[in-house]
Amino acid sequence: GLAALPASRAQSWPSRPLRLIDAYATGSASDTVLRLSAPPLQAALGQPVIVENRPGASGNIAAQACVTAPPDGYTFLMATNTMLTANPHLFTAARVDPFKDLSFVLPMVNIGMVFVVRPDSPWKTIGELMDDARRQPGKLSYGTPGVGSPMHLIGELLKDRAGVDMTHLPYKGGMPMVSDVIAGQISVGIVAYSVVAGFLQQGRLKTLAAAGSKRLAILPDTPAIAELVPEAGLGAWCALVAPRGTPTPIRGRVAREIAAALAQPDNVGKLRPLGLDQIVGDEETVAALVRPEYAHMGALIKRLGISMS
Repeated sequence: GLAALPASRAQSWPSRPLRLIDAYATGSASDTVLRLSAPPLQAALGQPVIVENRPGASGNIAAQACVTAPPDGYTFLMATNTMLTANPHLFTAARVDPFKDLSFVLPMVNIGMVFVVRPDSPWKTIGELMDDARRQPGKLSYGTPGVGSPMHLIGELLKDRAGVDMTHLPYKGGMPMVSDVIAGQISVGIVAYSVVAGFLQQGRLKTLAAAGSKRLAILPDTPAIAELVPEAGLGAWCALVAPRGTPTPIRGRVAREIAAALAQPDNVGKLRPLGLDQIVGDEETVAALVRPEYAHMGALIKRLGISMS
């Protein structure tokens, strides 16, 4: 009868290619993780697994592509925390409700975020930068890969909690912003560690702090923001999600295969140097990460009056 329909559909799955949608450009942290996950998933399922980059609108273009896809186990989305916890409060149009529109699959990785300056910058620590910003309100600028990006919210939360005034300069992506930090056009950049790893190794940039509440494994000597301003310990992470109603057995299978792939020593060896550490868990872990941050971001965004159309 009708009750057997979903089960029979799940049994014939997968009978065609799967797509993993990413909200950022090729080479971004989330894209890198997906491209390491896709080949093992493809080998396990015996069907092509395609990574589809759909950048723009702070992740909303990718989120819409996921939400409007049929929940048949062929579409998944790599969502950053801000896509799930900040965007619902930032946007009025094309709003995605993480609890009503999506089914969680598994947490993926913690994305190391860093505050970077030129090596010859006058600041040795993030504290010195904050002191300078307090002395000269609005004079210093911080760059991010865009309005509503995790880096923008990290910057605004820090300004709010540390009581400093710095001008936000949004860019279209991390690389153009980093180029301007190196060129001395902006005071400090907030960016994914993976984007600047090479520049740090070459000595073309230096880190003042890592975003979030704990130090990155790859940067043990760089303090976390929360060590200086405890209430500003917002970090970045990503999780795999699917259109609401995607069958549980399918989500479970994809979660198991990807979790195993990310735990392989060669993949850990590729991710850790990029400041990416696997988050172990399941769909409940994702829900436990989303709930408190969703409430926290809603309050912050309202207080700061940040809004997108």
